[in-house]
Amino acid sequence: MKLVLAIFLSLNFLIPVSALAGDKIRGEYEVIGDLKKLKGAKSIELQEFFNFSCGHCYRFLETSKDLKSKYKDKLHHKKFPIYWGNQTPYPSMAFYITDGLGMEEKFTQELFDTNFKLNINIFQSRVIKFLAKDHGIQKEMDAGMLSEKIKAKVQNCLDLAKKYNANETPTLVINDVLKVTPSMTKGDVDKMTENLDLIFQDVLSYN
Repeated sequence: MKLVLAIFLSLNFLIPVSALAGDKIRGEYEVIGDLKKLKGAKSIELQEFFNFSCGHCYRFLETSKDLKSKYKDKLHHKKFPIYWGNQTPYPSMAFYITDGLGMEEKFTQELFDTNFKLNINIFQSRVIKFLAKDHGIQKEMDAGMLSEKIKAKVQNCLDLAKKYNANETPTLVINDVLKVTPSMTKGDVDKMTENLDLIFQDVLSYN
């Protein structure tokens, strides 16, 4: 009897802490870091890897507003534009150029709308230039496209995407510990957003 009890207790001690902790955080996600780092979290650090031609990203641009409205200053949402295949870095560069001008949110919306509503290839430099002119920032855009600093930021996005295996967009990394993608909710971005809300609630109450 004592032997059975000893074996039982030893097996319990061998259960990974992450497995025990994981039961406390609801939702669909992949654990990519140490769950213990989430203990006592006062805020959500959300890294979003997105692509300007991604329909899921376009939808999340809208649904993420609900998360920002609900969590306010507890949610720190940082976006990383990435590209692949035959796509060019121009939209990603425009993202950082307009970010420096305090116009990123507005210009990002413009790029997405141009791609999805007007069906215009925004990966062409002439399209970026046209939109920049329309927003009165053509000079700044032209200069930014030649900036090594801007190019470095774009490359950093690609490097980070590789680090997190962001082969799907949007790939969302929470506090460098959890990863969420649309495929986890069968491509339904609204459900993905609800899933994020559930995870956020538990992370902020994780003790």
